[in-house]
Amino acid sequence: MAGDRKAFGQLVARHQASIRALARRLARSATDGDDIAQAAFLSAWRRRSTWQGGSFRGWVCAIAYREFLATRKSQTFNAEEDDQPGAAGETGERLDIMRAMASLDEHERAAVALCIGSGLSHAEAADAMAAPLGSVKSWVLRGRAKLQKALVAYQSA
Repeated sequence: MAGDRKAFGQLVARHQASIRALARRLARSATDGDDIAQAAFLSAWRRRSTWQGGSFRGWVCAIAYREFLATRKSQTFNAEEDDQPGAAGETGERLDIMRAMASLDEHERAAVALCIGSGLSHAEAADAMAAPLGSVKSWVLRGRAKLQKALVAYQSA
């Protein structure tokens, strides 16, 4: 059991930044995203015997996405001051990206966050989202196009 904990701890240390970033993008809140990431790792620990190998990060991303969906259904996210665009320490480029991501519809934002933000393959994202592969590819393509258009508009302003 101690070996399991140590190995799992090393996996968490290696992947926690990317899982937190994904959860924050999905939740559009640092606080809620951190809570979702923590719940995802806790769930992964509890269900570690069900991991069938492959990409650990992909598996935990899928868990984080399901945690996000469950949290969203059970409560409304609390937008705190430090989570809002324009908070202290935010760079102009980061604010532009946050605004552009917020303009995407839910499926596009999730697909872009999983594929582009977290580096999952389209197939891994489709598994995480329990969606058809073709839909995920379309959401990523449309989301990327919308992001490019929005970022060009922000740069021009």
